[in-house]
Amino acid sequence: MASAASTAPGADDGGRRKPRLAASLQMSPRRPSASRGQDPWEPLPAPGMEDNEGGGQALASAAGDGAPLVGAGVGVLGTAPAREDLGGQMGSSPRVSVPPAGLAGDLPKVARQLGLQLKDLPPGQAVALLTQYAASVGVSLIFREDQTAGPCFPFSVCAELDGVACPAGIANSKKEAKQQAALSALNYIQSQLESPESPKTPSRPPASDLSVENILTHEQRCAAVVSAGFDRLVNETSPYRACKGTVAAVILEREVPSARSHTKEIYELVALGTGNSSCAGWLEFSGRQLHDCHGLVIARRALLRFLYRQLLLATQGGPKGREQSVLTPQPGSGFPFALKPQIFIHFYISNTPKGAAHDIYLPPRWSSESSLLHSAPFRLQAHIRGELKPVCYMSPTIRDTHVGCLSASDKLSRWTVLGLGGALLAHFLPPLYATSLVLADPCHDPPTLSSAIHTRPNLDRVLGSCLPPPYTRTTLHLFSGPPVAPLNPTSNTCHDLSLNWSLGDPDVEVVDVTTGRVKADAARGPPSRLCKAAFLRAFRQAAQALGKSHLLALKTYEEAKAGPYQEARQQLSVLLEQQGLGAWPSKPLVGKFRN
Repeated sequence: MASAASTAPGADDGGRRKPRLAASLQMSPRRPSASRGQDPWEPLPAPGMEDNEGGGQALASAAGDGAPLVGAGVGVLGTAPAREDLGGQMGSSPRVSVPPAGLAGDLPKVARQLGLQLKDLPPGQAVALLTQYAASVGVSLIFREDQTAGPCFPFSVCAELDGVACPAGIANSKKEAKQQAALSALNYIQSQLESPESPKTPSRPPASDLSVENILTHEQRCAAVVSAGFDRLVNETSPYRACKGTVAAVILEREVPSARSHTKEIYELVALGTGNSSCAGWLEFSGRQLHDCHGLVIARRALLRFLYRQLLLATQGGPKGREQSVLTPQPGSGFPFALKPQIFIHFYISNTPKGAAHDIYLPPRWSSESSLLHSAPFRLQAHIRGELKPVCYMSPTIRDTHVGCLSASDKLSRWTVLGLGGALLAHFLPPLYATSLVLADPCHDPPTLSSAIHTRPNLDRVLGSCLPPPYTRTTLHLFSGPPVAPLNPTSNTCHDLSLNWSLGDPDVEVVDVTTGRVKADAARGPPSRLCKAAFLRAFRQAAQALGKSHLLALKTYEEAKAGPYQEARQQLSVLLEQQGLGAWPSKPLVGKFRN
């Protein structure tokens, strides 16, 4: 399946990277992404990583993370001191970054953290290990062939890491030359590790004599980040290892200056979720029940937890906290904070979102717009009592008494309009829109996925501005990516379980989907740190840190949701119903609880 980004024609980017996409989204790979029958993306285990303290955090970061958890119950968020004060509490392995000087600078530290063991390394493994190294430090990897190689060894290939050329490999075949180039690059890294002097950056050969052979693409880097992060949180002997088959994640990409006035991208895993079902029981009205436990939805809720932590880091972490947070204060009377420039949000999901995107039998693209919008699979669908059905077929009695969750396809469509932050965070942040989605399901249909996300409701035929500013329809760039779990798992022991984690959490949380609470030996476990009550408490912490007394006066969850976000959501619901797609279910009684 093609791995190039696909977008909905005529969609508005809403101001996100209007002049250009990041370099990571402009890459044109020579090789295709994983397809049916292709081996999944499984990075080689890094020796020595088990010795790091804590549960593990994937990949490199140029910016900061949040504060650790303090307390228990519904997930109290702690005050955020500076990063060096949190090292032992974060429960994460050290994160690494490549400095602007290319392979010089902190490379010995990076190599030690990756546990590179290059002695007697077979050439056949060198390419895989070098690829893992490049993904782990967030740099581009390019193999360039020298067209002017000599007659004795007709093939000469050079490995470049983030634009820095390593010693070339020469051989009688291109494959062997590439392996030798990878081995030479790893040996160079090892020599810098062992050298007591300051490492010397090798010279870069003239680009005119070289041709691009390979490059690590955006979707491959996302898969590597997710796979490495999951493996460090859930080891191979864990009973929850099978949950990797439904993993979804949120990745932050940061554009930072690099050598020679170039820009490089650093990828960081900030939220992770697994699961493929939702709670099918009776509604609870305490806000302590987690309803939807599909991986994508859990990952997005984990992102919210991460953003609340970043708010506290920016407000209570002092100068270093403000520098490390992904959020920056905004002047004026508008939103008090916003996402820092050159930081972008990406989704990675293992399975096609359930609902409209999952139905490949939608009317063909040449059908009329009316027949497409009014086709049964295109309408809003909800999970209720273990079944997925159109919302128009839901009995009001069952809808008002049982847990009901709209499909992930419907929620993705809403997030492209309203953003990822939700109603409570909208008091502090403008709408946060994702830039891309990497889908690792080889069986999905890209046109169907794009239509399900970008055309419901159709805003083009609505006269005038139908949404209050700053809400607008945005484009989610879609990629086919490599899977991180085996395509044919031997067993599934996690059918009714869901894992969640966000950057700063010491470990994953395991939720029993049947109860919507944390898994426990007893029949009823404690509430999840992602439940509504946890977010109401985090909302009040943020309001107190910012001195927003009028927000502290909002006592219930439903009252806290009031504002422009809720107005935009209601207008979106009206448009969905007017266009025959169904009414977005509303349960105001569920939000009447207080902390």
